[in-house]
Amino acid sequence: MKKNNKGFVLAETLVVTTFVAGILIYLFIQFTNLNQKYNDSFIYNTVEDLYALEDIKDYIEQDETAFNYIKNNISNLYFIDISDCEIFTNTSYCYDLLEYENIDKIIITNNKIESNAITGYSNNFTTFIKKIGSQGKEKYRIIASFKNNTFATIRFGE
Repeated sequence: MKKNNKGFVLAETLVVTTFVAGILIYLFIQFTNLNQKYNDSFIYNTVEDLYALEDIKDYIEQDETAFNYIKNNISNLYFIDISDCEIFTNTSYCYDLLEYENIDKIIITNNKIESNAITGYSNNFTTFIKKIGSQGKEKYRIIASFKNNTFATIRFGE
């Protein structure tokens, strides 16, 4: 007599299918995360943008008036928008530097970023700010939006 194995084959097929589907879902999630990080590397903290922010940082540290303004007011404000160059002694040089570096918007915040407090900017800019972590021992952070739709940030201060 031959036994009926249809129930066993069906159960075996369901177990194998579930196992394979689980592996494929896991691989899809991992690939999606990797792909997102790869795409982010083209718009967040590119080499050119980081060099531009180094120039801005050097300019801030050399301008004693601007640096003192930042130091004295950053605790009262969540961030300081320096896109208008009003805090600098030589505003025309600031405008020229921002134009040369292709910077659209630039803000300074303390290293403990209050991303919910930074409003009035584009969705991409605020998304970038939310992705920034507060690491390091530096007190301040420069965050910039560039005219080519890239974003960058560096830390500075004591």
